[in-house]
Amino acid sequence: MKRPAFGLMVLAALFVLPQLWLVSLALKTGPAVYEFPPRFIPHQPSLQNFRFVLEKTQVPVYLANSATVSVLATLLTLFVGVPAAFVLSRERFPGRERLFALLMVVQMVSSIVLLVPIYSVVDALRLLDSHFGLVLVYVGIQLPFTITVLTGFFDALPRALFEAATLDGASRARTLTRVALPLIAPGLAATAIFNLAAYWSEFGLALVLLDSQQRFTIPIGLYSLQSGYETEWQIVAAASLIGILPVMAMFVLLQRYFVTGLTAGAVKG
Repeated sequence: MKRPAFGLMVLAALFVLPQLWLVSLALKTGPAVYEFPPRFIPHQPSLQNFRFVLEKTQVPVYLANSATVSVLATLLTLFVGVPAAFVLSRERFPGRERLFALLMVVQMVSSIVLLVPIYSVVDALRLLDSHFGLVLVYVGIQLPFTITVLTGFFDALPRALFEAATLDGASRARTLTRVALPLIAPGLAATAIFNLAAYWSEFGLALVLLDSQQRFTIPIGLYSLQSGYETEWQIVAAASLIGILPVMAMFVLLQRYFVTGLTAGAVKG
């Protein structure tokens, strides 16, 4: 076996084995959860934990909250980021290079470092413990990344296309919607998928900005299932699997668009 192939197999195993162990724990019940040495394949697998999570906990509510926040934040991020990236790519104005460099620098600042000022701003806007306030924060945090990535896709388009559109009398808005966006559709899809996954799994900001259990997203909901005295880990494992299944399904179904989008902007036109 060639070394690159072996290395890829080891890397894949590092990602897959924890997921398989999560499945094993979610299928266990009773004493089998705490048996030692632990059995990887349950002796009597059961879906009881999944039924309990869906029927006796608020995990379905957490999933609906995460879907609402993630989709709304992704759409708003693209709504603001697409025209900003288009202007940054196609227009030449004073300070353009400095602005682009600033966007790169801002991405290096962790949102955790900004928790206190973010909390103060959201509190001043009276948006604490609301999905809309969380969405606005997500958009602000993710916009620099989105603009930077989409600028690369716009840069890869031949300039002759835009010159021809200008000669035909197309406005900037029409050039963006009718010429540029269809050509960068794979990159747009890849950026949307990346943002959606980031919003779905975000924990720190949601933990600080949300207080009501009815508004918890799935990461905070999973955290709330843990107890300070005794945690039923098989229930947490089942809920975790239910929480990551939507993202995994999205990547499987849209994998072609994601890979195409990541490679589309690699070569400049």
